[in-house]
Amino acid sequence: MWSRAREWSRASSWAARALQPQTQQQQLPPPPAPRGLPLVGTTLDLIAAGSAPRLHHYVDQRHRQLGPVFRDSIGPVDAVFVSDPNEMRRVFSLEGRYPAHIVPEAWLLYNQVYGYKRGLFFMEGEEWQRFRRVLAGQLLRASSVPELLLAPCHAVAKDFAAELAPGQVVPDLESRMYLWATDVLVAVLLGAQRYGELRSQLRAPTRELAGAVHKVFGESARLSLMPAKLARLLHLPAWRHFVSAVQAALDQGNALVTRLIPECAAGNGLLGRLLAAGVSHDDARRLVVDLLLAAGDTTAYSMLWLVLLLAKHPSVQEELHGALSQPAAAEPEAAARLPLARGVIREALRLYPVAPFLCRYLPEDADIGGYRVSAGQLVVLSLYTSGRSEANFPQAGRFWPQRWLRDSAGAYRGVTASHASLPFAMGARSCVGQKLAETQMALLIAEITKRFRLELADGAEPEPEMVLRLVSVPSRPVRVRPLPRL
Repeated sequence: MWSRAREWSRASSWAARALQPQTQQQQLPPPPAPRGLPLVGTTLDLIAAGSAPRLHHYVDQRHRQLGPVFRDSIGPVDAVFVSDPNEMRRVFSLEGRYPAHIVPEAWLLYNQVYGYKRGLFFMEGEEWQRFRRVLAGQLLRASSVPELLLAPCHAVAKDFAAELAPGQVVPDLESRMYLWATDVLVAVLLGAQRYGELRSQLRAPTRELAGAVHKVFGESARLSLMPAKLARLLHLPAWRHFVSAVQAALDQGNALVTRLIPECAAGNGLLGRLLAAGVSHDDARRLVVDLLLAAGDTTAYSMLWLVLLLAKHPSVQEELHGALSQPAAAEPEAAARLPLARGVIREALRLYPVAPFLCRYLPEDADIGGYRVSAGQLVVLSLYTSGRSEANFPQAGRFWPQRWLRDSAGAYRGVTASHASLPFAMGARSCVGQKLAETQMALLIAEITKRFRLELADGAEPEPEMVLRLVSVPSRPVRVRPLPRL
């Protein structure tokens, strides 16, 4: 009760600050900042901390040094970093009608050079709002899970689990997760029945697309280590390989969606619903191809971290298996809603957020944490820091899915500030695929846990570290062995 009272008190305080006259905000001090050098800012400090792959650790240390709000200039990027959960929520409340966020430079340059119109992630203003409403109306409605998502996600989960070889290390688990994520979206686009009828015909193009998306991610990560415009100007291999990978993925994605459109003429699946809502074939291709590309990276790596954590914690697996064995959890919809399964997902995303930083540009001057932040300033929300803070999550370094279960009073067992973990963001530009991601992950871990016990194949070797390559990825391959349940 007291923790809830504190949250309401803090929320009220930042709401009141939003009403302060602009002159009062202008009188506030600027956020604290570390000392940096001209032109390069604190880039040398970042390099000393492990460079870009360890940016989350560098920012975490700065928060410990300077507090929950600070400003830093890392090379050409000047940003205000925020880790306080209530201030993060406040940033979303100030994001404006058309929230502006960061898009990778290489992707923007590619779109500009080749005149390519992309999907929702790249849209702005009224165009973004119009298509966001269309997609959200299908994917985020309360009835979207049972009507649109459940059966396709369950069908693909059963196929994935059935293809695991008992007692054998899963080969190239990362690629398998890319294929799973792509299969799920294709199934959702078609609807479970039509997907089942066409699965054998679509297996090859879906596998090729998953491989192409995986390659795009790798080339994008390599190119992110240098200015994309410079790489293009100098005709560096990093730019050429990136362009080749993107063109292949977009070509394959467009070809697949073009093939699916006639199969959805009756309005079945997500694609059929979009067409029935008046979305043109060209716009449907734009939206769906970007969904296919986005789902590959984010969902695949989220599931990879989740599998690693389950394999490392056999007691959690056994408790989850016991819960799934109850008659009340027999049906897919009940399994997807199982509190412990959802707790496992939330805990994995708390510890290993696939996007450890969320970015917004403020449309107007604001008071953030008692500091003046000017209009147009880039604000970076530090999810890695907020998600691992003892102030927000007691025993923050522990994988404890039960913390997300509620007690008799309705409060979480081990969570002080639930909005300190925002893997899908919040506000107008929150992840439109949240329900899809949660449903497909819950059903996959349910199917795997029912049939197998997962164990780490590398024994006592240290677990992979979290490193940044556009998103959070393990520093080395995750190797697990599924052992059949007797």
